[in-house]
Amino acid sequence: MIELSEITTYQAGMYQARSFRALKQLKNRILEPYGLTMMQWLVLGLIKDAGKTGVRTTTLAEQLDTTQAFITNTVNLLEVKKLVSRRTDAKDSRAHSIIFNKKHEKMVAKIEQELRHELRNTIYKKVTPEELKIYMKVIVKFADKI
Repeated sequence: MIELSEITTYQAGMYQARSFRALKQLKNRILEPYGLTMMQWLVLGLIKDAGKTGVRTTTLAEQLDTTQAFITNTVNLLEVKKLVSRRTDAKDSRAHSIIFNKKHEKMVAKIEQELRHELRNTIYKKVTPEELKIYMKVIVKFADKI
């Protein structure tokens, strides 16, 4: 095991990149049969979490730290798949809220269960529950803009 104080910035970057790729590959393998990409899954989850009121694309772009154009394209793809729909704001006809299609509740729950199961039985198996909790706390802190 490498001593943390001896890890260079480029070594840390390499470990971060390898970890990210491993997680991404695992998740993509689970999502592919459902015709979803990782980013579509993230957007779909945030829309689902927004509930009946839905969420605007500007909010999604802020939450995912990406562009409005990228989110609009992603939402368009989810809309074609009938996973979400747009609702025009009653006060501002230019604004739209994106709403999760409840018909797909079971599918989303199944995907979530499959992802959790696969993560627990592969990557997360390498760490203790306490280490995983610390990891999650750290990445949440890192996700906040510096």
